Order: sequence, then structure tokens, then C-alpha cells
Amino acid sequence: MRNYLYIWHDPDQQMLVASGIEFGDFLPTLGEAGGVLLLKGDAAAAQYDAPSGLQHVSQMQLAALAREDMASWGSHAWADYQDAALPPLGDMDVAEAVFFAHRGRALRRPRIPGLGNRFLAYAHDDGWYLKLFYSAWDDVAQLLAGIVPAALGTLDMQGLQQGDAGYWLRQGVVQAEVRTHDIDSVLNRRL
Repeated sequence: MRNYLYIWHDPDQQMLVASGIEFGDFLPTLGEAGGVLLLKGDAAAAQYDAPSGLQHVSQMQLAALAREDMASWGSHAWADYQDAALPPLGDMDVAEAVFFAHRGRALRRPRIPGLGNRFLAYAHDDGWYLKLFYSAWDDVAQLLAGIVPAALGTLDMQGLQQGDAGYWLRQGVVQAEVRTHDIDSVLNRRL
């Protein structure tokens, strides 16, 4: 986690937009997952899945993935999966995954049926920009409760869930912020 957090929520899209959250911050939550399917990016820790044509990282290799310089990849995208091994993916599952990797949004819904994923993430410069789609709000609440340090400030989870405003957290101070995908405009004013 960086020394700040910018975050907002679009309940209709089941999507968070954030800056300050890095892939490594997901590790405690992903510890329950079987692994992640890499939809965009190239990781040394990944294995190639010939049937889907995509790479995946098993749960045992997630820490190694988090140690990689993911920011150097530019953009990366991933979805978690719950089974111990990557489940077989049908053509529509692969189509949804590839669409997300190219467009940064879900084709139909955040949950890809063959994966049973909780999260569908699209990031640029790891920690700089994150668009996180989710299947259930409780997973987001659990994730944020585990990664936002008290030193940043106390996030209004009810307000965030409702999607009323964006939030800026830094040095124990929480302030309302505009909801935008233009992370640079926020960070240029704030940092």
C-alpha cells in the first residue's frame, strides 16, 4: 500500500477505482483463492495454460508474483479463481477474460462463470491506477479492512458502498474527492 489512498465506488457497475493499492496488498485476501488467471501481463511466476491460451499463477506462487516488478509491465489484468487448480474454461469464459484484458471492463458481469472469481482487476503501473470489479461487496469490505492502515485514516465504508463520493486518505486525514478515472488530475493536486 502506498502512503495514500484515493478510492471511489460505482455500485451499478460493481466497480472500485483506486490509486494506492498494489497487487501485493491483495495477498491476504487471495490466500483463500486457488490462484489468479493473468489476463494481461507477463510474469516469471506464471504457468501457461494451453487450453485457454492464458497464463495463471497458483496460490503457492502468488507471493513470488507480488515480488515481481509489475509496475514495469505497464498495464496488467487478472481474475482470481477458487479451485486448487485452474478450472477448465469454456469458450465464453475465455472470450470474457480476453475482452476484459483489452477493454478494462466486464463483457457481461464481473464474475466469469468458469472461474468463480471474486475479483476482476485492471491496473496500470501497479499501485497508480486500479479498476477493481467484484462479485460480492463483502469481499471488497474484507479486502479493504485488511489493507487500509489506520495511519491513512478511517474509510467510511457505508458511504463508499453507496457510491456517494470519492475519498482521499493520507496521514490520518480523510477528505471527500471527485470521482474520476483521471488519476493524474487527483494526484497532481494532492501529492
